Formats: sequence, structure tokens, C-alpha cells
Amino acid sequence: MDEAAEFVFNVDEQYENEKGVFRVIAIHGDEMTIRWENGEEIRTEIDLQLRIAERRKREKQEREFVGRPSSKSASTGEKALFSGFAPTDFKKSAYGTIWRSRNQLGAAVAREIDTTRFKFNSWAFGAKPEMHVQDIEHHGHAETDCQARFFIRVDHRALYYGFRVARPDNKGGTATDWNAFSEWLTRQENEDMLHAIAVKDNLTVCNLTSPSSGKLLASDEGWCADKSGGQPCQEALSGYINDAPETRPFDLQLTGTIDKDDAVACGLDIVGNIARLFTRLLPLYQAAVTH
Repeated sequence: MDEAAEFVFNVDEQYENEKGVFRVIAIHGDEMTIRWENGEEIRTEIDLQLRIAERRKREKQEREFVGRPSSKSASTGEKALFSGFAPTDFKKSAYGTIWRSRNQLGAAVAREIDTTRFKFNSWAFGAKPEMHVQDIEHHGHAETDCQARFFIRVDHRALYYGFRVARPDNKGGTATDWNAFSEWLTRQENEDMLHAIAVKDNLTVCNLTSPSSGKLLASDEGWCADKSGGQPCQEALSGYINDAPETRPFDLQLTGTIDKDDAVACGLDIVGNIARLFTRLLPLYQAAVTH
């Protein structure tokens, strides 16, 4: 396959993806049935497998280029830039990963956020497979656990990214960002705007300090609890927040999710996907950090 655009799958021919060599058993419109050498068989989207094939080709070309003696990175010691997630990045620890490095995904996303109001940078979050993107001037003004920030996180199943802001408990802690965001959310036009974004981008809302409270899902009818949450439907996001006692911490997370295989298949395009959501969520961030 000289050009990815010319590549097609044919029945009874063999190909390869991250799980190994597979054979196309049948094609059904936009989907096809494939079977790996170990006998495992699935029905998958043709477009997804095409993107995986394109990414594998691109990564092979990049490896070949980096391996040349004249490579700039080889001669100068310059660190490689982010080129997409690898399947091995998706785990519950940060060990052995480089995507959280400041010159990697964080720098690429920060450059793509459409704003002149803020100067964003990224910070790796402890030993977790997570990073935060924040305005340089605002970062460090208070306890970082309670500051408003954009986040990017992975586990063994998916990529998660979005907006996060926390309220400390009544024993102390700075609630400046939370109070500013809460005030902003009381205005109906802001609630409506946030809800529209959540519907468009299929975002979920949860309180990280109380997983048992379940998640909120946005639909055309409003905010509703998912099936695993034991809560009734909410007419507004503020109702979900107000149900939690004011004396308890509340870590609000508004999240977009991309399955592992799709995130890997996106390659470098994942930067634009993340940056576009962060750009749409800028009003939330600005409301929280502008005191």
C-alpha cells in the first residue's frame, strides 16, 4: 500500500493491527468481520481499521527517519515531539510513558487552544497517567488540588479529557476558583451553554470525591443520572452539586472520553480533538480563574 488513501480491505486476505495478523471474513457495508490467528473474531468499523493502518504506516516511516544517522534528534540530542498515543500508554500508572512530558502532548495541546487571554502550559500529575493544562500565571496561586484546570488522563480502557475544579472541605483550603465557577453557573444562560457543549461532545459530569453519587449525562431533555448512579434526573447541573453537603469536598469533573483503540488510531490528530474541546470549555475556565 503506497498510499493510505488507496488501501482497501478484501475478503479472505490477511492484514495486521495492534493485536496481530488477522483475516477479513466478511464485509458488511461500513463494517467487516475479522478473525485473528488465535481464533478471536469481531465485527469492527472499516474506517477504524483504516486509521490504524494509516497510523502504523506513519509510525514506521517516523521510526525509519529517526534511525537515520543524519536525524536532527540523533545529532543534537533534541527530544522527540508527540506523534500520538501508543497502546502501551494505556495503563493505570505513568511508568515508562513519555506523553506527559512538557514538550510532548501538553505543549502540543497548549499551542492549539484558541485564546489570547491565557498562556497555557502543562504539568504532569504525580505518578499518575494524567496531566493538567493551566494558565502559567494562575498556576501555583493556591493549592493545585482545588484550582481550575483542564486535564488529560488515561487508563487501560480509554482516554479522558476535560475541565475540573474542586471545592475543599470546611476544614480549610482555598475555594476561590470554586466559588467563582459556582457563581458563574447560577446564571441560566451559562448553565444552558454548558449543557449544549455537553450534549454536542457527549460529556459526562461526576464528583470524583464521591463516586457512589454516579455520573450525569447530558441529553436534549436535560441532565440525567446514568444507570449506575442511584440518583433521579436533575433539571440542572446545580441541583447535582447542591445535593452534596456543603461541608464535604466536591471535585467536579466534566469529561470527554475516547476508547483506547480510537485514541491510538487518531495519531497526531488527537491533539486537535483535545484542544477543540478545551477551547469550547474556555468560558468555564475563565469564569473560575478571573477573580
